[in-house]
Amino acid sequence: IGLKGGLILWSVIAMLLFLRGVYEFSKLWVDQESAGWAVILAVFSTSFTEAMHIFGQLPSITGIALLLNACPELYKWIRSRKSSHLIFGLALLALTSCTHHVTTIFGLVFFIFPVLGLAVIDNAQEKKINRIIHIRDFLAETWKSIPRVILLSISIVVLTIIVIFPYWYWSKSDPITQVPIPHGSRDSFIEVLSSGLVFFVIPWGMMLFFLPFLFFTIWKKRNIFIGISISLLFVLGTGGTTPVPRLMLGENAFNILTLDRFTYWATILSLPFWGLFMAHLLKIIKNKLTPYRNLYRFILGFIFTGTIICCILTTNFRYFVNTQPDKIDIDPIVSFLNVDQHYKWRYLTLGFGDQMAWLSANTNALSVDGNYHSVRRLSEMTSRAVERLENAKYLGDEGLEALRQFLTLPEKFNLKYIFSNDKFYDPLLFYSGWMKVQQLDNNIIIWERPDVNKLPIVLPEKNIPGYQKMMWGLIPVSCFFLCLFVLLFNRRSLLSYKGVPEKSPLFKAGSYTLMFMNGLWAIILAIVILASGLIYYYNNDDRTSPENLVNAYFNALDYKDFQKAYALIDPDQRPDWDEYQVQLSLQTGILSSYAKLKNIDIRDLHPISKDRYKASINAEWTTSLMEYNSEHDLELIKKGLFWYLVPMQPEPYIPPDKLTSIPVIDRHKHGKRKLNTSRLLHEDIIDRPEVVISQARLVKHEDNYFIIGEAINVDNDPAFLVLEGVLYDSSGQEIIRHGTTDMLNHHLAPWQKTNFRIDFAPALKTKELFDSIAPASIEIFARTTVTDFQGYMATGYSNVEYESGQISGEFHNYGTEVVLIPQVQLGYYNDKDELFWLEKIYLPEGVLQQRSKAFKHHSDQYHSVSVLYDAMLKDLYVNGKNMNESLYYRRAKQEQKRSLYYDDKDASVGIE
Repeated sequence: IGLKGGLILWSVIAMLLFLRGVYEFSKLWVDQESAGWAVILAVFSTSFTEAMHIFGQLPSITGIALLLNACPELYKWIRSRKSSHLIFGLALLALTSCTHHVTTIFGLVFFIFPVLGLAVIDNAQEKKINRIIHIRDFLAETWKSIPRVILLSISIVVLTIIVIFPYWYWSKSDPITQVPIPHGSRDSFIEVLSSGLVFFVIPWGMMLFFLPFLFFTIWKKRNIFIGISISLLFVLGTGGTTPVPRLMLGENAFNILTLDRFTYWATILSLPFWGLFMAHLLKIIKNKLTPYRNLYRFILGFIFTGTIICCILTTNFRYFVNTQPDKIDIDPIVSFLNVDQHYKWRYLTLGFGDQMAWLSANTNALSVDGNYHSVRRLSEMTSRAVERLENAKYLGDEGLEALRQFLTLPEKFNLKYIFSNDKFYDPLLFYSGWMKVQQLDNNIIIWERPDVNKLPIVLPEKNIPGYQKMMWGLIPVSCFFLCLFVLLFNRRSLLSYKGVPEKSPLFKAGSYTLMFMNGLWAIILAIVILASGLIYYYNNDDRTSPENLVNAYFNALDYKDFQKAYALIDPDQRPDWDEYQVQLSLQTGILSSYAKLKNIDIRDLHPISKDRYKASINAEWTTSLMEYNSEHDLELIKKGLFWYLVPMQPEPYIPPDKLTSIPVIDRHKHGKRKLNTSRLLHEDIIDRPEVVISQARLVKHEDNYFIIGEAINVDNDPAFLVLEGVLYDSSGQEIIRHGTTDMLNHHLAPWQKTNFRIDFAPALKTKELFDSIAPASIEIFARTTVTDFQGYMATGYSNVEYESGQISGEFHNYGTEVVLIPQVQLGYYNDKDELFWLEKIYLPEGVLQQRSKAFKHHSDQYHSVSVLYDAMLKDLYVNGKNMNESLYYRRAKQEQKRSLYYDDKDASVGIE
């Protein structure tokens, strides 16, 4: 039936098991009618719906379904002492451990112990018949039940250890070193409202309206143990809203666990009492002598309607909130990986969301990314608080820094292909030396890194003992068949429990006063929610205040909702829609095309007249290359009840020429010249271009280490250049190695020069070596391949000035193409014409043909740079050969020159 069919089938089975478990579990606490209502409400439970449809936690769902079915069997064993109940209950718990061992571990505390306590209370009550039991009666019965409770506890622990022993042994012999990864369930739900909505409000759903009844009922004598469980889970589920969860769990557990599981379990444990509430509410309505019957009818209709609506909204949550990218057709990607043995390299996805797992399930190719954090072994991943690389942009600097490590040294991971569904990453990919290969039919962009080796034929594999493989394969299946065997041969005795009788002294429904008070609570809560929603809507309406208008306009631009942005401009002054679109098309660059809005700061908002304001805006933008601050001066006007933006005037510059012509040299690299399905033929391979590293040195700046240098392509073919630097200590032992990111022009035309800088800070952070290294020497390894990529050379500078650490000038594009993201490199030279520091800036706006953009950059970093080591020829290697063997080194040294330089008392600055 396929993977999707299997998922749907098992989801249905887990749902049925869950409903059966809710019914049997509820009968331990309430009568059969209330248990039936609990099952009906469980069908529409928002916590279960969220776990199924939003989070897709099928193992957790299956585990809780089996646990709920196991608890009644353990209760019956304590009461009746029949071994069949014990065997069946333990078999279900073993199966629970197979599906989700965390459910068994925490379920022992929050589910099983309350059930055992309930069984002891019921045993004591049974002996007292209709009399009230006291603490001494409970303690006496507890003393008698201690051997069985100890036996059961030991059996559960032993069974869990046996079932998960292979996993436990593996985690002990190869411990998890992943640093804590931030999770929304640990946020303060007051400060981060979105986290409060997803991890608290949605799971509790309509249950929030019966909290007074719940907490009054669970703290009665018979329900005291489940009352303790629900109360603890309720508090733990509040995450970082209060300090209590952190104090209860400890710092380590708090940062590792996802606390939404506690809210999930609390709502499951509350289902019997929600059913009791509904059953009692119906009885009150049926009683004609009940006062305020219309109030109770309203509450009943409100809860029924609200429960169904909340379930529908939760099921279709992704259609209201964009939590995942649109559906991606993975067939073109799978076909690409299967062509020309592309599956023999690793790949990476960007912007795929959870669909990265579906791609992985449909191909034999390996990825460096993944969802299961516990099995990570790459230090580049375990040392970063990053959930996944594919959504790195949402994780700030930490996520992008983790991604850069893989883009910088893809050879280390045999990473050759990147499938991008988000153009946010395009600037980083380009300046990290990745080449855009093609766009597939599903609009996925393929990026390729040349000269990456295939995966080795034999991959390293952890040696697992044979008996553990047998355990991992046989125990789960054995537990399943054991459950079926016990169920078939003891079906009558296992299904004999009828629940708490309605008129039993063990069962006491809520009083009329309690129901009335809960009704008032529900009405007050509904009024508060409605009023808060209306106030929030009014205060956040796009045009009710100048602040809202500014935020709405920039958010519309950020999400490329240009029609909404156009609607916020003054209708009497704005251009028509077609002209507005033309104006937008002239805005190019990293901010307009590849940036994500981070924050808006309205620095100055002052009135010009009664209905006219001026605003000075500072917008913070995040890009894959760096963060930007943009300044904007806006004018706002009020018409009637709403505010509008006065349109900004477009740039008036007109290019001087109607037609521009520039001769170019074009190249094409064939690869395979003869059609075949085998590997590349030897006669089709092109020699590697000759590149010379003309100078290089190790420098230190603010406790960080860098290699600065220059490289020249001295070949007649264009070269794709990759550099890797290695630090050595005084004894010659390797400390760390790393590559260049965006501080290198990877594509060099014949006799073109590039400066480069290798920053070791990310690699040192990964290895945690900051305070323990003292590099004494370096080596640099360069590799080249012939490329047919055509670098854009029709750019230049003018009006360049350098004064007091600030350099300013104009960047010119006199060619025939748009420069989307201009990069300006600033090289600092000493009096011996030696490069000792390198910086770069990215202009926030693109430059159209025959246009220019001003730039300025202030930096005094070079004052604190110290040179530690000058590389010698023996330290430099190109394509595996030492530079001592190069015939081009002397000639390359003679060809060195800089485009422009300006002298300072400490250094001269060269612009590239």
